[in-house]
Amino acid sequence: MKRLADQIKQALSALAQADAGEVSGRYRMEAALNPSPSNSSSSPAAPPASSPRKLIALGVGTTLPAPVMEYVIGVCRRMQADLLLITTDPAGLRYLLTEHLPALSGIACEAEELGAASRRAVLRVLQRRSSVLFAVSGTADDPVRSLVRGRRGLFDNTTPVPVVVVGEQAAAEKPHARKTPRHAAPFSATPVSQP
Repeated sequence: MKRLADQIKQALSALAQADAGEVSGRYRMEAALNPSPSNSSSSPAAPPASSPRKLIALGVGTTLPAPVMEYVIGVCRRMQADLLLITTDPAGLRYLLTEHLPALSGIACEAEELGAASRRAVLRVLQRRSSVLFAVSGTADDPVRSLVRGRRGLFDNTTPVPVVVVGEQAAAEKPHARKTPRHAAPFSATPVSQP
Protein backbone atom coordinates (compact mmCIF):
# COMPACT_ATOMS: atom_id res chain seq x y z
CA MET A 1 0.00 0.00 0.00
CA LYS A 2 1.35 3.43 -0.96
CA ARG A 3 1.94 6.13 1.58
CA LEU A 4 -0.31 9.16 1.45
CA ALA A 5 2.60 11.41 0.44
CA ASP A 6 3.40 9.15 -2.55
CA GLN A 7 -0.24 9.15 -3.62
CA ILE A 8 -0.38 12.96 -3.44
CA LYS A 9 2.83 13.27 -5.49
CA GLN A 10 1.44 10.90 -8.11
CA ALA A 11 -1.84 12.84 -8.30
CA LEU A 12 -0.05 16.18 -8.67
CA SER A 13 2.19 14.74 -11.38
CA ALA A 14 -0.84 13.46 -13.27
CA LEU A 15 -2.52 16.87 -13.00
CA ALA A 16 0.55 18.61 -14.36
CA GLN A 17 0.71 16.27 -17.34
CA ALA A 18 -3.02 16.60 -18.00
CA ASP A 19 -2.76 20.38 -18.23
CA ALA A 20 0.18 20.18 -20.62
CA GLY A 21 -1.79 17.91 -22.95
CA GLU A 22 -4.75 20.27 -23.20
CA VAL A 23 -2.54 23.15 -24.30
CA SER A 24 -0.87 21.10 -27.05
CA GLY A 25 -3.91 20.79 -29.30
CA ARG A 26 -5.71 17.79 -30.71
CA TYR A 27 -3.32 16.93 -33.56
CA ARG A 28 -0.19 17.09 -31.42
CA MET A 29 -1.83 14.98 -28.70
CA GLU A 30 -2.84 12.34 -31.27
CA ALA A 31 0.66 12.36 -32.74
CA ALA A 32 2.18 11.92 -29.28
CA LEU A 33 -0.18 9.09 -28.36
CA ASN A 34 0.01 7.29 -31.73
CA PRO A 35 3.49 7.76 -33.17
CA SER A 36 3.76 6.59 -36.74
CA PRO A 37 6.61 6.73 -39.22
CA SER A 38 4.78 9.34 -41.29
CA ASN A 39 4.28 11.64 -38.27
CA SER A 40 7.90 11.46 -37.13
CA SER A 41 9.40 12.15 -40.56
CA SER A 42 7.19 15.12 -41.42
CA SER A 43 8.07 17.31 -38.45
CA PRO A 44 10.70 16.47 -35.86
CA ALA A 45 9.76 17.29 -32.31
CA ALA A 46 11.39 20.42 -31.00
CA PRO A 47 13.42 20.01 -27.82
CA PRO A 48 11.72 21.47 -24.77
CA ALA A 49 12.79 25.03 -24.04
CA SER A 50 14.81 25.13 -20.85
CA SER A 51 14.33 27.96 -18.45
CA PRO A 52 17.33 30.27 -18.11
CA ARG A 53 19.57 29.55 -15.16
CA LYS A 54 19.50 31.95 -12.28
CA LEU A 55 22.36 34.39 -11.84
CA ILE A 56 24.32 35.77 -8.91
CA ALA A 57 25.67 39.25 -9.72
CA LEU A 58 29.16 40.12 -8.45
CA GLY A 59 30.64 43.60 -8.60
CA VAL A 60 34.32 43.55 -9.58
CA GLY A 61 36.58 46.53 -8.95
CA THR A 62 40.38 46.71 -9.09
CA THR A 63 40.80 43.69 -6.82
CA LEU A 64 38.96 40.42 -6.32
CA PRO A 65 39.70 38.94 -2.87
CA ALA A 66 39.86 35.16 -2.59
CA PRO A 67 37.32 34.98 0.32
CA VAL A 68 34.77 36.87 -1.80
CA MET A 69 35.22 34.48 -4.72
CA GLU A 70 35.01 31.46 -2.41
CA TYR A 71 31.72 32.78 -1.04
CA VAL A 72 30.27 33.50 -4.49
CA ILE A 73 31.38 30.17 -5.97
CA GLY A 74 29.89 28.32 -2.99
CA VAL A 75 26.59 30.17 -3.36
CA CYS A 76 26.49 29.50 -7.11
CA ARG A 77 27.00 25.79 -6.52
CA ARG A 78 24.42 25.57 -3.71
CA MET A 79 21.80 27.53 -5.64
CA GLN A 80 22.68 26.00 -9.03
CA ALA A 81 23.21 29.47 -10.44
CA ASP A 82 25.62 31.07 -12.86
CA LEU A 83 27.74 34.16 -12.29
CA LEU A 84 27.20 37.65 -13.70
CA LEU A 85 30.30 39.81 -13.29
CA ILE A 86 29.62 43.57 -13.32
CA THR A 87 32.73 45.64 -14.01
CA THR A 88 34.04 48.82 -15.58
CA ASP A 89 37.32 47.18 -16.67
CA PRO A 90 36.82 43.95 -18.69
CA ALA A 91 40.56 43.60 -19.43
CA GLY A 92 41.35 43.71 -15.72
CA LEU A 93 38.52 41.25 -15.08
CA ARG A 94 40.25 38.56 -17.13
CA TYR A 95 43.44 39.02 -15.15
CA LEU A 96 41.60 38.88 -11.81
CA LEU A 97 39.73 35.69 -12.75
CA THR A 98 42.75 33.67 -13.88
CA GLU A 99 43.54 32.27 -10.42
CA HIS A 100 39.87 31.33 -9.83
CA LEU A 101 39.26 29.51 -13.14
CA PRO A 102 39.70 25.96 -11.73
CA ALA A 103 37.14 26.66 -8.99
CA LEU A 104 34.72 28.16 -11.54
CA SER A 105 34.46 24.96 -13.59
CA GLY A 106 30.83 24.13 -14.20
CA ILE A 107 29.67 27.70 -13.51
CA ALA A 108 28.92 29.79 -16.57
CA CYS A 109 30.28 33.32 -16.27
CA GLU A 110 28.90 36.35 -18.06
CA ALA A 111 30.41 39.81 -17.92
CA GLU A 112 28.53 43.09 -18.08
CA GLU A 113 30.71 46.11 -18.84
CA LEU A 114 29.64 49.48 -17.46
CA GLY A 115 30.78 52.84 -18.79
CA ALA A 116 31.01 54.19 -15.25
CA ALA A 117 30.52 52.69 -11.79
CA SER A 118 27.31 54.58 -11.16
CA ARG A 119 24.21 53.47 -9.32
CA ARG A 120 22.05 54.16 -12.35
CA ALA A 121 24.18 51.91 -14.61
CA VAL A 122 24.12 49.02 -12.12
CA LEU A 123 20.35 49.37 -11.67
CA ARG A 124 19.85 49.21 -15.46
CA VAL A 125 21.83 45.96 -15.64
CA LEU A 126 19.89 44.37 -12.78
CA GLN A 127 16.53 45.47 -14.16
CA ARG A 128 17.36 44.05 -17.61
CA ARG A 129 18.35 40.71 -16.13
CA SER A 130 15.26 39.25 -14.48
CA SER A 131 17.09 36.05 -13.55
CA VAL A 132 19.43 37.71 -11.00
CA LEU A 133 18.75 36.35 -7.50
CA PHE A 134 20.91 38.86 -5.60
CA ALA A 135 23.99 41.04 -6.00
CA VAL A 136 27.27 40.73 -4.10
CA SER A 137 29.73 43.49 -3.28
CA GLY A 138 33.17 42.44 -2.11
CA THR A 139 35.33 45.57 -2.31
CA ALA A 140 34.81 49.27 -1.74
CA ASP A 141 35.46 50.16 -5.39
CA ASP A 142 33.21 47.64 -7.15
CA PRO A 143 30.12 48.96 -9.02
CA VAL A 144 27.59 47.04 -6.89
CA ARG A 145 28.77 48.93 -3.78
CA SER A 146 26.84 51.96 -5.07
CA LEU A 147 23.60 50.10 -4.23
CA VAL A 148 24.39 49.81 -0.53
CA ARG A 149 22.09 51.77 1.78
CA GLY A 150 23.48 54.99 3.14
CA ARG A 151 25.05 55.92 -0.17
CA ARG A 152 23.60 58.74 -2.21
CA GLY A 153 21.57 57.42 -5.08
CA LEU A 154 18.35 57.44 -7.02
CA PHE A 155 14.89 56.25 -6.11
CA ASP A 156 15.27 56.32 -2.35
CA ASN A 157 17.81 53.45 -2.25
CA THR A 158 15.48 50.81 -3.67
CA THR A 159 17.08 47.98 -5.59
CA PRO A 160 15.51 45.30 -7.80
CA VAL A 161 17.41 42.56 -5.93
CA PRO A 162 18.90 42.18 -2.44
CA VAL A 163 22.51 43.32 -2.03
CA VAL A 164 24.99 41.39 0.13
CA VAL A 165 28.28 42.92 1.26
CA VAL A 166 30.96 40.25 1.67
CA GLY A 167 34.35 40.73 3.27
CA GLU A 168 36.16 41.94 6.32
CA GLN A 169 34.55 45.37 6.29
CA ALA A 170 30.99 43.98 5.94
CA ALA A 171 30.39 43.92 9.69
CA ALA A 172 31.81 47.43 10.15
CA GLU A 173 29.57 48.90 7.44
CA LYS A 174 26.39 47.30 8.76
CA PRO A 175 24.39 49.75 10.89
CA HIS A 176 24.30 48.81 14.56
CA ALA A 177 26.90 46.09 14.00
CA ARG A 178 27.65 44.14 17.14
CA LYS A 179 31.17 43.17 18.03
CA THR A 180 32.28 39.83 16.63
CA PRO A 181 32.95 37.09 19.17
CA ARG A 182 36.56 36.04 19.64
CA HIS A 183 35.94 32.64 18.07
CA ALA A 184 34.36 34.12 14.92
CA ALA A 185 36.35 34.72 11.77
CA PRO A 186 36.65 38.31 10.52
CA PHE A 187 35.11 37.31 7.18
CA SER A 188 31.35 37.76 6.91
CA ALA A 189 28.50 38.07 4.45
CA THR A 190 25.94 40.64 5.45
CA PRO A 191 22.70 41.38 3.59
CA VAL A 192 22.37 45.13 3.58
CA SER A 193 19.37 45.85 1.39
CA GLN A 194 16.24 44.16 0.18
CA PRO A 195 14.04 45.14 -2.76
